[in-house]
Amino acid sequence: MNHKKDTQAYHWLLGRVRPAQNWLIASMLLGLVNGVLLLGQAALLADIIHRLVMESVSRESLINQFLLTALLMILRGLCHWGRSLCGFRAGVQVRRDVRKALLDKLFRLGPLAVAEQPAGSWSAIVVEQVEELQEFVAHYLPQMGLAVTVPLIMLVIIFPQSWVVGIIFLMTAPLIPVFMIFVGGKAAEANRQNFKALSRLGGFFLDRLQGLETLRIFQRTTHAADQLEEASEDFRVKTMSVLRLAFLSSTILEFFASISIALVAVYLGMNFLGHISMGGQVSLYTGLFLLLLAPEFYQPLRELGTFYHAKAKAVGAAEEILVILSKPEAKEHMGQQCIPKQSPLTLEAKGLTVHIGQAIRPLLKGLNFTISAGERVGVIGSSGAGKSTLMNTLMGFVPFDGELDIAGQSLSDTDLSSWRHHIAWLGQHPLIIHGTLYDNISFGRSLTWKQCLIALERAQGMDILDRLPEGLDSQLLEQGANLSVGQAQRIALARAIAEPVQLLILDEPTASLDSVSEALVLDAIKSLPEECTIITVTHRLRQLQNMDQILMLDKGCIVAQGSPEVLEQASEPYQAFIHDGRESLDHG
Repeated sequence: MNHKKDTQAYHWLLGRVRPAQNWLIASMLLGLVNGVLLLGQAALLADIIHRLVMESVSRESLINQFLLTALLMILRGLCHWGRSLCGFRAGVQVRRDVRKALLDKLFRLGPLAVAEQPAGSWSAIVVEQVEELQEFVAHYLPQMGLAVTVPLIMLVIIFPQSWVVGIIFLMTAPLIPVFMIFVGGKAAEANRQNFKALSRLGGFFLDRLQGLETLRIFQRTTHAADQLEEASEDFRVKTMSVLRLAFLSSTILEFFASISIALVAVYLGMNFLGHISMGGQVSLYTGLFLLLLAPEFYQPLRELGTFYHAKAKAVGAAEEILVILSKPEAKEHMGQQCIPKQSPLTLEAKGLTVHIGQAIRPLLKGLNFTISAGERVGVIGSSGAGKSTLMNTLMGFVPFDGELDIAGQSLSDTDLSSWRHHIAWLGQHPLIIHGTLYDNISFGRSLTWKQCLIALERAQGMDILDRLPEGLDSQLLEQGANLSVGQAQRIALARAIAEPVQLLILDEPTASLDSVSEALVLDAIKSLPEECTIITVTHRLRQLQNMDQILMLDKGCIVAQGSPEVLEQASEPYQAFIHDGRESLDHG
């Protein structure tokens, strides 16, 4: 099974390098030129020594050979630099494309899928694991071509000089890649386990870092430190197992290369002494030339063995990347229709059912409801009832069965980019990035300062602007460290309503707020245009009385539906929900 995954990941990697193939071809050509220049350099050095020793010529008469040798060394250095540059550019191209594919996939999957793993795990995949593709692209792939072509060119030159040495090279060269493959299989598995440990460690560390204040309050910092130490130790052990395999592989490759070079040296030495006449008498020039080429003949294979671990790392990283890229998503590719800008935004579901992954029962089952344009709708239910799944389905992040029509057309036939242009979403945990107040409201959109100020005013946030020293240019810290939760939520609301939308989805927008901040956020929501449809997921009883329609979910099914007044008189599940909510308030 692992072999099949490795093969699939390797073929996927080869497909991703196509945009960078020009850089890779340039790198291989420069390596080939470097190999040819090496032959010339070895021939010149052997000729210089042969003339000095055997022919007793003066060094002054060999000045041209010395200068030509120096020139070849400089050219080889330039070729090596060019190879590194081209390989690096190829790696950058591939890493950029893979990261873009990952981020685009996460964008299409939506918040429901992103929430399946901690932010630290996603960071480890998008940053650390994608980085592991660099050595594979920059070095391993070009070296694969050079490991075949350079030794073949050398054999063509070596055989006319001495067929015995050529046979030694030809028989011993395959030993290096054979043992490289044997060790490489274990290396791939070790790297796979190492990446999993790194992902767990990243997610664990970031979660504990974000919750450090809570851990301190409940006196759990020592326990968290022990857990972090265990996770770090697990990662250290797995990293050392990868390094052990790397050193073992390098040792094996160096051993066989050294044995092969020693065989050539022994044959030439015995030939010079006259103990071996097989292959004819070898001159000093030929012997020196062959000895100089012996280590260089195996060098491309040894380098390929070194970079083979880069392949193992890349394959291990690609497997997890492929898992993400293969996740099912909404049928975005099927949608071609756009939502007309002036169309009344109605939502109608008939038999709406959602299955995700290997879940035994559907997360949503046979939902039927209609939401008219401009309605205020409350979605309630216990934890796990399917509220978040319904919101993500409406936004087009979850595949579904049944019918879901928006503005009179099926969501399955709608271009999701067009649909999401009409939607804004606000969760209970506001996202504040490290940047200015303007950056946090515009959030990458080309909004004017006036639009941001109007949005902040509508979100009841002008008091925030008055307290910041530089207005919209004031710097906000990541996670809103220099803001209260209520201020951060109003900034996030301003971001959501900065551009006109027809549907605003609120997921527990006041769950973490005090009464004053909650009142400000609710006032801002009430002031939104009447034509804007608002769907609110909430547990707050005071918000339900202002709703036009209530959808109550339980285990993925609608158990109560209608206006608050009607449900309070006729629906037992709704009455129980209200009763439980009032009891919680009394106990609080």
